[in-house]
Amino acid sequence: MKIIFIGCRDIKLLGGIEAYMTNLTAELVKLGHEPVIYCESDRNATEVHNGVKVIHMTGFKNNLICKPWVGLKATIHALLKEKGISIIHYNAWPPSLWSFIPRIFGIKSLMQGHGLEWQRSKYSPTKQKILKFMEKVTAHTNQHLIMCSEGQTIYFKEKYNKTATTIPTAVNLPPQEGKKEAETLEKFGLVAKKYFLFMARLVQDKNPDYLIKGFKACNHGEFKLVIAGNNDADPQYVDSLHKLAGDDKDIVFTDAIYGDEKDDILRNAYTFCIPSTIEGLSIVLLEAMSYKLPVIASDIDANRELLGDDAVWVKPENSEDISKAIEFCIENKTTIKEFETINYNKVVENYTWDKVAKKYIDYLHSIGVK
Repeated sequence: MKIIFIGCRDIKLLGGIEAYMTNLTAELVKLGHEPVIYCESDRNATEVHNGVKVIHMTGFKNNLICKPWVGLKATIHALLKEKGISIIHYNAWPPSLWSFIPRIFGIKSLMQGHGLEWQRSKYSPTKQKILKFMEKVTAHTNQHLIMCSEGQTIYFKEKYNKTATTIPTAVNLPPQEGKKEAETLEKFGLVAKKYFLFMARLVQDKNPDYLIKGFKACNHGEFKLVIAGNNDADPQYVDSLHKLAGDDKDIVFTDAIYGDEKDDILRNAYTFCIPSTIEGLSIVLLEAMSYKLPVIASDIDANRELLGDDAVWVKPENSEDISKAIEFCIENKTTIKEFETINYNKVVENYTWDKVAKKYIDYLHSIGVK
């Protein structure tokens, strides 16, 4: 099958949707399919990445306008240039505004939800209203819907009486042994199993500020807090986090990390922290679970969906709860260690890319795509 994917940023930025597209399409290639990715980029170009054709398209700097615009450009380009299309897959609501166009030409389309975008604090009240309207429009104009989490699937049924299918995010299981642990830890001044880890894009919805406040206020002894991530789109917020940390040498900013360094930082963390207010179905949380890390998690549906009861839970946007959770983890090593194998097994059984790719192809067959 030739499957066109529309609606992600430059795949090399590796945000949530980008990671989903990169890994899913790599598996689809292994299964003998032909995926093509259109992505919002700073250039117009075509490349082959991991055996997948990737078409870069420029858009506007305004995020609200950019995604629908690139979605339209990509749809038209695909219909004109790509022969033998089986289906067009739109990521999230904005680009899927144009999903009716391929159907005019007899080509099926689907929309995949990656989270309730209008909930994100980065958008003004006006933009949130626009996004809600776009969500409503696309909910009723898309014939086929898939969601990354069961919570989103339930939301669409209750809100719009639309039936969706849940096809979750996934991860590649990490190797059993790391490659250059000492070098990475030395670079950042860390000791194995003596630091709490936050790894995500530095945006308000992820609540790294509450985590920093909670860490600074608690008795963390010899443990450190590692903040791994960046946000080039909002340097002021990133600066505010550095100011919040101040001269506390126990709070370490690594910027975004990839490859062996990312593997080392995950492999040697003591506990992973995900204090978000909003999540779709977090890939980095799945990664942490695959590395057998205990988790401090905000008590939201998306985190519960992955972790069940097997985490140390905190209220969203509550630094006092985070302080207590950090101290609990330090004082109760045996208790939190029980979560390690439980959460790893959840990933192995349900959230690896080979399983997700098979589920995706089965879904396409179920709606008549050949």
